Amino acid sequence: MQGTIQNYPFSAETDQRYSPVYGEKISQLTCVVPGGGCVYYRAQKGDVCPFCSFPAFSRHVVRGEGHEDDFSAWTLTADVYKRMYDKSLKVCGPADKVAIFNGGSFFPESELPSGFQEHVCQDIASRPQVRQLMVEAYPAYIARRKLDQTREMLAGKDLMVGIGFESQNDFVRNTLLKKRIARDQFEAKVRMLQEAGVQVFVYAFLKAPGLTERQALDEALETCAYLHNLGVDEIALSCAFVPPGSALEQQYHAGEFRPPWLWSILEIQRRAEAFGWPLSIGGFEDFPPPVAGPSNCERCDSDALELIERVRATGRLPGPVDVKCACKGRWARQTEK
Repeated sequence: MQGTIQNYPFSAETDQRYSPVYGEKISQLTCVVPGGGCVYYRAQKGDVCPFCSFPAFSRHVVRGEGHEDDFSAWTLTADVYKRMYDKSLKVCGPADKVAIFNGGSFFPESELPSGFQEHVCQDIASRPQVRQLMVEAYPAYIARRKLDQTREMLAGKDLMVGIGFESQNDFVRNTLLKKRIARDQFEAKVRMLQEAGVQVFVYAFLKAPGLTERQALDEALETCAYLHNLGVDEIALSCAFVPPGSALEQQYHAGEFRPPWLWSILEIQRRAEAFGWPLSIGGFEDFPPPVAGPSNCERCDSDALELIERVRATGRLPGPVDVKCACKGRWARQTEK
């Protein structure tokens, strides 16, 4: 569903997906609200994460035209966010997992007011069906005091925190993807989350701009292995797509960037099953809708996408990969060592 509160848009949807944490299919309600602007995005004046257009979009829907160079917070009131959340639950119904996405970090009050944070936690604590709350946070905004407060409000429900670490390679992570996250800081925050009894969800990015398909595939595999060794509860494969109005869109139309092949995604899933990585494959849609996303060719895209949907539902490939197409030869040549 998509709706508005006081003319501010939000969205919510419920889907079924396999959870590596629980080892079974669960229902997930995803509530997307226009947060007050990713603190990291605002601090760097927009020179961040080339694959994410959500902060600029949320600023546009809150502030309107003519604020493209405004990097002050555009937070709505706690009451508006509460009404967005309550309407999402009313229309979509409760689920096993509730995920709140605001295009930034959940914990800073300049992004989401503390009154809204408390409302979400207390509501989830009161709902017998809900097992888990998932939020996201940039590592600098993860603090033990806030984690303990949130877990206390959840009253025994699981808390999962997602981090957009993206790549174990410092150059890919901090230069190509502009994350500016130090490895030692990230590892310290993972330990903090684990010690606080919080489940750790980390994004691994497939195909940063500037990498060949072979380099991107190798990098994603190395990142998954690294995160598994850290004891991360869920590794979310985040597959590159092309946001509208971004520098990446210009590269895409100039033939300088291609989103990853679906064959690469299936290969990563095959390796994940072989090595026991707790992998999930993220969706290929976003808001605003991307210009282009992962693909093979017109002949086999539907079959490959259907196979990936089955993986999302079950956590496993259904036996040998049974998609056959001549384009796999082109992919193989691009990824051969």
